[in-house]
Amino acid sequence: MMLSVTLAAPQSVFSGMSLQELETPAAPILNGLPISGMQFLEDNIEDHMSTQQVPQHDNENDDDDDNSNTQPDNSLAVVPNMQGGNGSFKIPITPHRSHGNRVSTMAARVRALQKHMLNVPGKWLQVVEKLPYYGEVGVGTPPQLFKLDLDTGSGDVWLAGQECTVCSRHKKFNPKRSSTYKAEGRKWGISYGDGSFASGYTIRDTVTIGNLTVPNQVVGLATNESRAYQIDIVDGLLGLAYSGVSFIPGVTTFLDNILENDYLAEPIFSVYITEKDKNDYAGEYLFGAIDKTRYSGELTWVPLHKPKFWEVMLDDVSLNFDSFTKMGLDIKGSAIIDTGTTLIVMSDDQATEFHRGIPSAQNNEIYGWIMPCNTETVLPGNLTFTIGGVDFAVPVKNLMREPVKGLDGWCFSAVTSGASNFIILGDVFLRSNYVVFDRRNARVGIAPSKH
Repeated sequence: MMLSVTLAAPQSVFSGMSLQELETPAAPILNGLPISGMQFLEDNIEDHMSTQQVPQHDNENDDDDDNSNTQPDNSLAVVPNMQGGNGSFKIPITPHRSHGNRVSTMAARVRALQKHMLNVPGKWLQVVEKLPYYGEVGVGTPPQLFKLDLDTGSGDVWLAGQECTVCSRHKKFNPKRSSTYKAEGRKWGISYGDGSFASGYTIRDTVTIGNLTVPNQVVGLATNESRAYQIDIVDGLLGLAYSGVSFIPGVTTFLDNILENDYLAEPIFSVYITEKDKNDYAGEYLFGAIDKTRYSGELTWVPLHKPKFWEVMLDDVSLNFDSFTKMGLDIKGSAIIDTGTTLIVMSDDQATEFHRGIPSAQNNEIYGWIMPCNTETVLPGNLTFTIGGVDFAVPVKNLMREPVKGLDGWCFSAVTSGASNFIILGDVFLRSNYVVFDRRNARVGIAPSKH
């Protein structure tokens, strides 16, 4: 049934307004080759001293308490899982945003497109947005603890290295304090269209998260990074995708290492995202088990469309504004479930189709997709994704982001455009739906979250 509703449109969106664009320096160069997206460069073994020995110069903050702490931080202790039994554990996650403020939607759009090597409109260029959530991860023996983004849309592990003179805000890995450190020394680099970048070389060492210890994991140590990464509060990233997503050829990802070596009884992990609690935690990753107290009904198991990303097929998408009004949308196809993306990202045509169902929504030439801030009141209901024949809802209220400064009554939309070959289901989807990632069986389990 076609819905016919008229919203009182907020004040006009001024066509003469413009965003201040950042200057975008050229991509850095490694061995004479520019980095585009993320490239891996083999380095002659004599070209980097880390292939032969541990760097001899000390960290400039070597004596700081933050860098010398190699014991687990009790304030972020593993939360025991009473249902999973032995071999399972929970990791509380913390959102980047602070003081109750959401991450900038404009920045979230840019970061999502950059991450998946998609075109970023020049009018949106700004600093890289921080990924949604991070957890405590140890590297080395004994473990040196770092704040790493836990990202199902990436495959690599990287963090600030001791030789990075511009990484003053980050904790740096000190190889001299690890008995399991192995030099490797191959170069890596990541660069995006707005000039943000990080680069360095690889090592091998033990990676510890909760009760899980994975030895001989390839880790990238950053020796240089742009300001966008320098000002981030996290130290790096832990990718939880398949090895085919890793940008370093031939590297077995952290998750595939778990599978191949049976480090967990079941190579699965579950993601639960909610509002921040009194400890600033906003949910958890549960490794090795499923917590039935975190979702309603039964899990719907869906095979992966392509076992590379966590990619499934969308059967249908619709807007459901009340118990009897459903507006079907011409949106379907593959979608990846990405904990490292904040928004829901569609192709230009799909985003246009979705916003057709939101009266008065418009694609502003400066701000992208925006909608009236009273949409939730006028159109209470859900955006529904049908996956594996089952409907999974995202409330309309979660589709409205922060108000657009200078445009009274207008809010940013959590659905944005720019994707090409697949839809990206990020934090906006995961806040409403509990997801189990099953590496052994190449599938995901989805159920509505309990909050």
